Amino acid sequence: MQTAPHTAPGYTCFNLPGALGFLGDDQGVRDLLPALCTALGKDVPDIADLLAQGRAVDATARLHSLKGFVPVFCFAPLVEELTRVERLSRGGASAEVIAAYAALAPALQRLGEEAAQYLVQGH
Repeated sequence: MQTAPHTAPGYTCFNLPGALGFLGDDQGVRDLLPALCTALGKDVPDIADLLAQGRAVDATARLHSLKGFVPVFCFAPLVEELTRVERLSRGGASAEVIAAYAALAPALQRLGEEAAQYLVQGH
């Protein structure tokens, strides 16, 4: 997966300029980042577990939920891959879906880490 060619220093997944543009200001971003971090921290490993258990319907629901708000905070390539994997998961928990999600999960985790880093830096 490619990261954005132009980003704030140190961020490969967290699209701070995009989030600021969408939410209006730094406080708006900071108000929503804890929810993003919590969701990614819980859902990323849970989705892998659900797929491993063959529970694609539940995994798809979680992916769909992430797709609803993650795009505010990340770059287009990550949005595109999240959308692709979510659509793919609608067909069941096949080896292809499990592999696609395994490739996507590190970028989602990185997004959560970068968002958390931004919160603690106190910009």
